[in-house]
Amino acid sequence: MFALLYRERGYTRAELRAAVPDYTAMPSDAAFERAFERDKQELRALGFPIEEVPEDAFFEEDSGFRYRIARGSFALPALRFTAEETAVLALAANAWTETSLGTTARRALRKLEPVLEPAAGDDEDAPLVQPTISVQEPAFAPLMDAVLKHRQVRFDYLAASTDELSTRRLEPWGVGSRFGSWYVIGWDLDRQAERTFRLSRIVSDVRSTTHTFVPPEKFSMNERLDAMEAAPELGSMTVDVAPGRAQMLRRMASGVLPGRRTAPDGKPWDRLVIPVTEPERVAAEIAAVGPDAVVPEDDDARPEAPVSLQARVRGSVLRRLEAAAAFQQRVAGVEVDWTRVSRRPRRASNSSAERLARMLEIVRYVYAHQGVELSEVATHVEASTDQVVEDLTTLFVCGRPGHTPDQLIEASWDEGSVTVSNAEEISSPVRLTQPEAAALLVGLQTLRSLPGEHTPAIESALRKVAEAAGEPAALADAVGARPDDSFLALAEATARARHTGDRPETPVQGDATAEEATEHTDAAAVSATVRDAIDAEQRLRINYIVASRDEVTDREIDPVRLVSANNHWYVMAWCERAKDFRDFRLDRIRSAAVVGPAEPHQDVAAVRTDVATVTSAETDIVLVTDRRARWIADQYRASRTAQVQLPRVNALSADTGATEEPGRRARPSGAGTPVEFEAAEISFTTEELAFSLLTRFGGQVGIVQPGFHVARGQLWVNTALAGYRIGDGADTAPLD
Repeated sequence: MFALLYRERGYTRAELRAAVPDYTAMPSDAAFERAFERDKQELRALGFPIEEVPEDAFFEEDSGFRYRIARGSFALPALRFTAEETAVLALAANAWTETSLGTTARRALRKLEPVLEPAAGDDEDAPLVQPTISVQEPAFAPLMDAVLKHRQVRFDYLAASTDELSTRRLEPWGVGSRFGSWYVIGWDLDRQAERTFRLSRIVSDVRSTTHTFVPPEKFSMNERLDAMEAAPELGSMTVDVAPGRAQMLRRMASGVLPGRRTAPDGKPWDRLVIPVTEPERVAAEIAAVGPDAVVPEDDDARPEAPVSLQARVRGSVLRRLEAAAAFQQRVAGVEVDWTRVSRRPRRASNSSAERLARMLEIVRYVYAHQGVELSEVATHVEASTDQVVEDLTTLFVCGRPGHTPDQLIEASWDEGSVTVSNAEEISSPVRLTQPEAAALLVGLQTLRSLPGEHTPAIESALRKVAEAAGEPAALADAVGARPDDSFLALAEATARARHTGDRPETPVQGDATAEEATEHTDAAAVSATVRDAIDAEQRLRINYIVASRDEVTDREIDPVRLVSANNHWYVMAWCERAKDFRDFRLDRIRSAAVVGPAEPHQDVAAVRTDVATVTSAETDIVLVTDRRARWIADQYRASRTAQVQLPRVNALSADTGATEEPGRRARPSGAGTPVEFEAAEISFTTEELAFSLLTRFGGQVGIVQPGFHVARGQLWVNTALAGYRIGDGADTAPLD
């Protein structure tokens, strides 16, 4: 890099090989060529545009090339971010829960530091509202890379309408999120048409090819996301639930009717009326309840009539339960060899490209803060002090060709105080790389889901971040994020409630009292109360559904912050009962009331901004998942994972659930074939939380250890199935 910066007219390949010590030591021309091409690619990825200039301008075809990096070509454009823009940039950079993307976003923010106005307010104050971006789909990273590099990709896709598995070839134009899901949009090379693919239905590794493409002019991922429509309400269906159980279904219900079943103690089941927009999502919620919910048959169905909404949901629930029973039977007796690791352990990358990026960041930071403490440099670049010392040691022997003492970088870290000099060429702010800009852009666009007055600052920050990467149009249009419309509607209702003091009207359904109906449906007022309590530092008494135990509890909490995780919002709060900070999902709070001022908590600023899926977990269970459900190991923070092999079945593949097609052969497995099944050891708060995964994701998850929970899980599934094999009027016993 120093060589290409040093001489304005550039170097030929032969001159570079003689000037760079590592190249000189290479044993062959082929080794040099490989290293040279790799280094060019890495430098360009870091934002240094390498020019290839003909040696002879009059005879370009016959002459060789000189290589150079033009002075100023990599410099950050003349930008200035306001205090408001700086504040939203910080939120965007800290939104990512995925480690590598979060590191990339924060590095981008540090690059922009010289052009950021300090954010207004106390720097130690944590934001009251913090969105988070969680990407469960392993297809996200390779697709984002392919979008930025304009590379064609191949992947196996499970169609939503038919469950058919097919291999798709795509020119990916953009990646974005809406309605709580991630999508890629591009040109389907086999269908010769524009297509949209949901990342959660990509069931293979995304394979990038060497073929490149030119995306269409004026393509905008956000415009395509805006064109997507939320599913319209199709009507209502009914489900019978055990007394005192199925609290989340009760939360979804628009009405409660007398049920036709009775529990062993004589108490009647309730029949809930559930509004339906997406039958599969409702079916998943019902299946997750297991034996405590049964969808009755449609009494009004006629043989000649189209399939009713009631029958569609009932059929989907039954398919999930049957698939869960079949998969659980298939994994029975499977032994897990934990030495057959399925994933490499996550660790900080220390590739040459990552190390160069860090060393450049160290130079820029120390130049702006000469004499800074070594520990502060390490904190700034998110590395250990030992790693920073190693990087400084390397910088000390780097410099311009010739490598005489006056051409080398001067670096000193005596007594913990760091200084760097003689590196002016790389001491100025450098423009953002495409991945860095993309990470910030997605984070900024996600902020649009927040109610408040940040929209103008977000819009201007979006433009400036794209400009900081040198390719504003291409980058800004290739990534996108749109908020969940249901939360925007909630936010609008919240704003009205806060400014007018009105509570939304809540009709009384069935035999429910007015108080009960308000508890179940007044989500807008709950949201307003929680937000007001955060602003006013007040304590709340909440009536909260604990989904893992399917129970309703009363808590007193001191709310600190609102955090989004894709399709759900959480309030992070001090829980007086737990004597610790806890996350409470907003849609699970049935009622909220102010009971007094909140107590001061000195460690509020240190409360994390990501959402903990499992707290106080005590039940260790080993699951086996197929490819579609591998995200469970990440979301529930598995302590270890391993490859497993399952007995073959007469199906195309156990990871699709589709029947075998005549004449179609299953793909052979080999060293390059992704892991089909994975064991994951997870600590759950309750065993029922693990059981609900079995039935919610029927055919994708099974329990293999310990034996007691295997038997209990099998009983959970079989008891749920029994509810559909007996008459609607029969007594049904809950799981004992």
